[in-house]
Amino acid sequence: MNSKMGTKQITVIGLGQMGTRLAELLVAKGYKVSVWNRTRAKADTIAGVQVYEDVQEAIRQSQLIVICVLDYAAVDRVFDSITDKAILVGKTLINFTTADPQEAEALETSLAGVNAGYINGALQVAPDQMGLRETTIIVSGNQDHFESSRDTLAVFGGNIKYLGDRAALASAMDLATLTWLYGSYTGLIHGIVLAQKTGLPLSAFNEILGEITPGFTEFFKHQIGVVEKGDFTISQSPLAISVAATQRIHHAFRNANIQPAFVKGISDLLQQAEAQGLADQELASLVKVIG
Repeated sequence: MNSKMGTKQITVIGLGQMGTRLAELLVAKGYKVSVWNRTRAKADTIAGVQVYEDVQEAIRQSQLIVICVLDYAAVDRVFDSITDKAILVGKTLINFTTADPQEAEALETSLAGVNAGYINGALQVAPDQMGLRETTIIVSGNQDHFESSRDTLAVFGGNIKYLGDRAALASAMDLATLTWLYGSYTGLIHGIVLAQKTGLPLSAFNEILGEITPGFTEFFKHQIGVVEKGDFTISQSPLAISVAATQRIHHAFRNANIQPAFVKGISDLLQQAEAQGLADQELASLVKVIG
């Protein structure tokens, strides 16, 4: 590391709600923070930072760069605007911009080409939940760069999950967990509508859902273990049971005149699995249909 730049010197690129929060947390922990944003007005609202009009000059100030912008197209625009790529040599970039794994791999390769390190990160909480002991920070990338950045990452959250050397892994975890989240949430909304259509009090639905959720979480973890081991012998839930259950759900939605596309898709998937001869295997054998 450049002897002129200590570990308490850092640059933050991108000052949306999350980027602003990251900069504020760093200032509160005594970091000397340089910032750049496409529009300066946002930067001027943050106390204790040094604002730069030129992204290159902001990057020159620090060995460690944090970037949090709208998407990878914005990330590409930032780096395309750097005419002197030599300023990146020896630096470490921590990127909290949401990406798919392929985008993360491409950026990792580009930065390696100019001898810069890359830590890919994922943040799955709101800005006001950052900096807490229980806040989870998902990261992946070169282990040496991760270790040298660990203290800074700890400013953002106390539960750091390092997934390994490949930068794409944090993005894969981000999208995998969000797929589960949005699938579950869509199911929740459909359940609410069915409750309303049939006169079931939402307070009762709320109470029962809260009581059964921990058990379902353990069931989900078991199913992941089944896939990991590759042994689909029936252990908890035969796929055949879910074929019949999801057909009943589909019929209930259709009979209640509720938009059935979501539940029909689930029912169709289970029937496809049955047609492929998976009825007498554990429910997790669905991965053979999807994958």
